Parts: sequence; C-alpha cells; structure tokens
Amino acid sequence: MKLAIIGCGEVGRLYARAAAESFEVVLCDAYPSPAARELAVEMGMSLHERAGDWLAGVDRVWSCVTGDVAAAVAEQAGSFLAPRALFVDLSTATPADKRFSADFLRGRGIEYADAVIMGAIGMTGLRTSLLVSGDAAEAAVADFTTIGAPSRALENARPGDAAALKLLRTVLTKGVEALAVECLVSAEKQGVREELYRVLGDIDTQGFTAFLDAVVRSHLLHAERRSHEVERAVAQLDQAHLPSSVLAGTRTLYERTVHSLAAHPPGPDAAASIDSALAWLLSVSEADASAVA
Repeated sequence: MKLAIIGCGEVGRLYARAAAESFEVVLCDAYPSPAARELAVEMGMSLHERAGDWLAGVDRVWSCVTGDVAAAVAEQAGSFLAPRALFVDLSTATPADKRFSADFLRGRGIEYADAVIMGAIGMTGLRTSLLVSGDAAEAAVADFTTIGAPSRALENARPGDAAALKLLRTVLTKGVEALAVECLVSAEKQGVREELYRVLGDIDTQGFTAFLDAVVRSHLLHAERRSHEVERAVAQLDQAHLPSSVLAGTRTLYERTVHSLAAHPPGPDAAASIDSALAWLLSVSEADASAVA
C-alpha cells in the first residue's frame, strides 16, 4: 500500500520513518529541509516538492502541514488522488477548514479523516495519542495501529470534531503554560519555587479534571472574593517588576463574572453541579455577546 506524507517537519518525518515498515512511503514538501532530504536518502523514499500526477497511484495521504495551509493542501492533493483514496488531515486547522476539506474531497470520491495529535510529539514521539473523527476515522485508526501509534476514533463524529477538541485542549494547556511561566518566574525570583510545588500538592491528590470541575462550579460562589485575591497577585508581580499580562486577563474574567452575578443572579442550586454552573456561565456569556452585537 502506498502512503504519501505531505509536510516533512518533525511530525511528518516521525510518521514517515515509523510507516516505512508497513507502507511504501513517498514524501512531499514544498520547501524540504535538510533533515527531510536526509530522511529521503536514508530511507530510499521519493521526495516531491509539489502535488502532481504521482499522487494518482497513492492509497493513503497523511497531511502533516501547518493548519493555515491545510485546506489548500487538501484541494491540491485532491485534484490528483484517485477515488477511494484516504486523506488523513493531521494538521491543527480549524474545524471549519477541516469540514471544508472533507466536503471537497468527498465530492471527488476521496475518503477523509480529521486526526489531531493530543500531546507533544517532541516529548513522547510515536507514543503520542491521536484522536480521529469523520466517516473514515476507523480506517485511519487501523493504519495508525499498524505503525504503533495509539489512536482513538470518536463515535458518530463529523470531520472537524477532533480538531475542535484539540483546540479546546489548547485553550486550557496553553493558558496554563502561560500562567506557569508567570508564576514560576516570580516564584524563582522570590526564592520560594520548591515550596510552591508543595502547596500545589492538593491538585495532584485531587486529579486535574476533578480540580477543573471544582473551581468552575465554585466560581459562581466565590468569584468576588477570588477577584480580590487576583488583584493582590497582580500587585505582587508588579512589585517584583515581572510581567502579569496573562494574570491581567484572569482579572478581567473575574470582573465580568462579578458583574454578571449582580446583573443576572443564578438560582440557589446553580453551583450544585458542574452542569448547572456551566449552564449559567454559558447563558451570561451569550447575553454579553448579544449585548455587544
């Protein structure tokens, strides 16, 4: 079976090397790096710099390009692929772009799967989990299993659903990363970083997802008090002449919640569960968006 890997950055090279034992691998990259050229020579793989007739004989495509060009690459490849080929989009494109690609390729009789990498390839390599959605998700998972890459298909999910979950994960992980930078730099300057790890131990004990539910649910009850705590935290970073841009955004969110609590008081049981808390938070967010519009 012939597999084309489009995009020969870190991700593409990793999967190309792993797939070589099970597939006849062909590479494609518009601007191949020295590492991509070295891989092609080492593994005896053809390396193309643009889509072309050579794609007509390909059974599988794994698109490992950046999200901003993913839809264009799908269109270019789809113009040459034979019907019933399987195109797997591993980019971080938006859900809308992935649905556009799926519709375009489906119109040409080409199967499509939206796959996202749920972790850091640079840290965990081929062991990094993949999440897949779309009509061809199971076929894509079978191929990933063949090369030893852990993957899971979302049930009854459209193309773009896996991408949506990836980007929601990004909201949290990159937000935490940014706050961690502000927090640990400040802790280091104050000489209390090791003790900080100790006082965060309750989160380790509770579990991170349980912690998330707990803080969001109790946000309705304690937003005003916590907003004052955030003010003091911002002041601490300011006094140390350290940046607090992410924490300043946190302050804005608390101010918005405090205003919403006064303008649209939640029911007495709104904080009783994560479902009811999110229902109220979503309602006031939508009300705020409507007011701005």
